[in-house]
Amino acid sequence: MRTLAASAALLAALATPARPLATQELIELPAEDRLLDADFEEVYRVGSVDGGGWDMFGNVAGLGFDGVGNLYILDPLAMRISVVDPEGILVRQFIGEGEGPGEFEREFAKALRMAVMRDGMVAVYDPEYVGFALFGADGEFDRTIPMGGDRWRWPILPDLQVFPGMERVLSTTSVIYMSRPDPGPRPQFRHAFSYDLSGDEAVVDTAARAWNPPSDRHAFKPELIAAALASGGVVYSDSSAYAIKFAAPDSRVTRIVTRPLRPEPITNRIKAEEIERRLESFQTRRAATGDPTRQAAVHAMIEAERARIESMEFYAEIPVLLEMRTDWAGTIWVHRRGEYPDTEGPIDLLTPEGSYVGTLPAGIALPDAFGPDGLVAFVETDGFDLPYVVVKRFRGGTH
Repeated sequence: MRTLAASAALLAALATPARPLATQELIELPAEDRLLDADFEEVYRVGSVDGGGWDMFGNVAGLGFDGVGNLYILDPLAMRISVVDPEGILVRQFIGEGEGPGEFEREFAKALRMAVMRDGMVAVYDPEYVGFALFGADGEFDRTIPMGGDRWRWPILPDLQVFPGMERVLSTTSVIYMSRPDPGPRPQFRHAFSYDLSGDEAVVDTAARAWNPPSDRHAFKPELIAAALASGGVVYSDSSAYAIKFAAPDSRVTRIVTRPLRPEPITNRIKAEEIERRLESFQTRRAATGDPTRQAAVHAMIEAERARIESMEFYAEIPVLLEMRTDWAGTIWVHRRGEYPDTEGPIDLLTPEGSYVGTLPAGIALPDAFGPDGLVAFVETDGFDLPYVVVKRFRGGTH
C-alpha cells in the first residue's frame, strides 16, 4: 500500500512540468533507520578571536575545497578569500574592496557568493555587476563573465555548488530577484538554475522547476533545495513530504525517491511559539542595529517588520527535509528536520542513484563544504558569536 508521504510525493511530481509520469521511476525507501557510525576525525580548525590573526573572520559566507584539499574561505566583511592548505596553513589571500578588476563594492559584499572548481579556479558572483568574476588557481583575477538571460531583473543567488569536473555552477535554492518583471500574479513555479561559465557570457539554464507556495509569507513552507550530480543533472526536493526528485541535465524528472516519514502538522501552539520566537530574535537584532541619526526610518522599518511577523501565514505542515548536499563521491546527504522546535534531525545518506545507505544520528550538523578523500568543513561560532571553521575527515560505517 502506498504511504501518505509517497502519495504526497506522487502528487508533487504531477505538479512539476517534467516527463510524463509513465517514464518516472518511483522508489520507496525503508521506513526504519539503519544507523551509521558518525566518525568525524578533526584535521584542523582556523579562526582567531584576539583580532591579530589572518583568520579573524567577520563572516563566513562560503567554503569550498579544490582537488588537492586546499580550503577556500570567503569573508565578505573582510572582503577577502583565504586559502589554507590540508594542514590548515595559510597559502594566500585574494580579492579586495574597490572598483578595479577582482575587487568588489562594500555595499554589495553580503550578497557575494563563491564556487571553487576542482582545479582551483574560483567564481565569485557579484550582484552589483550581475555577473561572475573568475580567479585562477593562483588567486589572480582572470576575467568577468556577465550574466546571460534575465540579468536585468537583478538576481540574488543563494549558495552555489560546482558540477564536478565542469565550469558550471548550480544555485542550490530558489533565485531571488530584486526586480519583478511585472506586477502581475505571483509566479506558479520557483527555479534553481545552472550557470555555464566556460564562455564569454554565463549561459543560464533551468536545473529544477518546483511548485511555488501561493504566498511569500509562509513559515515552514516547503523550500526548494537542490544539489548537483556528476551527470550534470540535479537532485532536489520541493514538497513537505520526503520526496527527492532526480532531474536530468534538461531538467526532466526521471526518478522520485520517497520514505514513509510524515510531515509534522502545524498546530496553533507551534504558530504562537514561532511568531514569539521570531519577534524575540527581531528585538535582539533591532537593539544591535539602531541608529540615532535615522530614528524615523528605523522606527518605520521596525514596525513594518513587526507587522509582517505578526501576520505571517503558515503552510499546513512542517517539511520533513531541511537541507540536501552531495559530496565528492556523489553521495547524497539529506538532512531531516527534528520534531519542532528542534531543527537538527538525522541525516540520511543515499547513493548517487538514490539507494539508501544509512542514517547519521540526530545532533550532527550537515557539512558546509565537501572535499576530496572524505574532507568536510563546518562553520561554527564561539562564545562571542564569532565564526570559525573546523575541517574534519568523515569515515562512516554501519553499526
